[in-house]
Amino acid sequence: MKAPLSWLKDYVDVTLSPKELGERLTEVGLGTEKITKVEDDVIFELEITPNRPDCLSIVGIAREIAAIEEKKVKLTTKSIPKPTKKLPLTIHNDFTLLEHYTSVILAGVTIKDSPEWLKKRLVQLGLRPINNVVDITNYVMFELGIPLHAFDYDEIQGKEFFIQKSKGGEKFVSVDELSYILPKDAIIIRDADRVIDLVGIKGGLNSGIKKTTKNVILQTSVDNPALIRRASQSLSLRSDASAILERGIDKNGLLTALLRAANLILDTAGGEIASEVFDLKKKDFAPWKLNLRLERLTKILGIEIPEKKVLSILENLNLHPQLASKIITCEIPTYRNDLQIEEDLIEEVARLYGYNHFPKTMPIGEISTHIIPYYKNYRIDEKVKQILIACGFSEIYTYSLISEKDLLENTIDPQKTLRVDNPVSREFEYLRPSLKMNLVKAFHQNKENFNTINLFELGKVYLGNAIDKAKEAYFLSGISNTKSFFEVKGILGQLFEELKVEKDPTEYIEIIDEGIFFEVNFSEIIQHTNLQKTFIPIPKYPAIFEDLAIVAHTSKKTGDIIAEIKKQSSLIVDISLLDLYEDTRTFHIVYQHTKRNLTGEEVSQIRSKILKVLKEKFGAKLKA
Repeated sequence: MKAPLSWLKDYVDVTLSPKELGERLTEVGLGTEKITKVEDDVIFELEITPNRPDCLSIVGIAREIAAIEEKKVKLTTKSIPKPTKKLPLTIHNDFTLLEHYTSVILAGVTIKDSPEWLKKRLVQLGLRPINNVVDITNYVMFELGIPLHAFDYDEIQGKEFFIQKSKGGEKFVSVDELSYILPKDAIIIRDADRVIDLVGIKGGLNSGIKKTTKNVILQTSVDNPALIRRASQSLSLRSDASAILERGIDKNGLLTALLRAANLILDTAGGEIASEVFDLKKKDFAPWKLNLRLERLTKILGIEIPEKKVLSILENLNLHPQLASKIITCEIPTYRNDLQIEEDLIEEVARLYGYNHFPKTMPIGEISTHIIPYYKNYRIDEKVKQILIACGFSEIYTYSLISEKDLLENTIDPQKTLRVDNPVSREFEYLRPSLKMNLVKAFHQNKENFNTINLFELGKVYLGNAIDKAKEAYFLSGISNTKSFFEVKGILGQLFEELKVEKDPTEYIEIIDEGIFFEVNFSEIIQHTNLQKTFIPIPKYPAIFEDLAIVAHTSKKTGDIIAEIKKQSSLIVDISLLDLYEDTRTFHIVYQHTKRNLTGEEVSQIRSKILKVLKEKFGAKLKA
């Protein structure tokens, strides 16, 4: 949001320097991204958070400055003249779409260039001046935060407005001469024959203001924000108006904006008022009450702010605070829709008091040792990924949403798969029940450019076909066109061994036309995984090393011989195959005691025991 300092000064007396003002605005939550000096003015570029649509306007920012500088905003509403003649117009409103609708007709206007002061302010905001009537609707939108739209009255067929939802498929040409096919449930205005407005997003070319326009319908409304955003996203069409409306506007601010724009049109385009003001609503939009307990304020903020200061802050925010029995009752104006609970008021006090005034303290308390719900041990994920990467695989990430075609090609029944109610397209209609289809697609996309393809993905799949029975699970899947069945089996075997899981790798491997594919229910596997390690201190006493050359028939397995040697004494801490030649295998044995030195006699006794058992079980002997 751009805010010229000269425009802000129309509504509040600013005494802080631009640098100081930028710092204070940032401190109260309106992040100052840039301050630019342009000719005789200063432009503030502010980052407005989604919860503060009231600050998407010059007046909204002026209110914040007034609260900072403890001043009042200068804002008056000027009435418009009584109609000297009345042009007919019938409005059929749907209050579920437009909760509050206002409009007025102006006759005998002259469309021409805007005055220089108006052009200058629009250019400061980054807008292109068009003509006096259109420029005024844009000017007031940024001034008061209320989008407006102007129609050419003489182009309205039947002199009727029908406010309704689109059925979907209607053709619509916007004022900037771009054609659209409307989605279902966009808010539109039709006259007797055509769609003339995509409400809150773009006006129609067929009813737009042009050089020959003489009579104007000026309107503004409180639109359904969910429908505005949905239509905007569906059409990839975003406007300044839709950005404001989808966040919610001041439901009580419509008449102020309408009268402001009408008076400016009378001043710059001439003409006269040609109708009563249409003000359609089912209820009044009154301020609401909200209580703030001083005890709660102190508990949440951790500091005690004097009552007088708290009341002053709330008064400066135009919340009309009243204190009774340590409870402050505030009256929330309708432009502050973000203030709904007590904690919202506490935040208001904190940000205006200044977070920099809070004392610096160290956090207190204990770190919880309990595993929180949905805890995930990412160390296991990283370990698995590093093993697969070391084995020559590359990790990929794919979309969780797939098409019906993907399911059918993999012989999966779409009726047994979770479907999204409002998919963005048919390509992203179902939640994937397996990683296979995306891996196979990635394989095909890459095989023309790479001879060697080894891909894996660790991600969620979605099982079941109904919300109440649905289940999420992590799966580990991979595909390769270079590794053999036995190599993949070995990789999975190593993986299971590292995770301390006793599983047969072959049950997870599937041979497909493109190569070798595997898929593991990772959520199930890690339930049996324990990566906790026991650290044993390094022994203080030296080890004794010995190499034994054992002659045994080649049919005897080396692993069996090693296991038997290991059983002969707890003092054998390590054993490995050092050399192999024909029927002779040389084993490297390490003897060690943790509490004392070993003697040669003790090692000799263990050696004798080893040779005796190897002879009895394997017919083996010590090489001469």
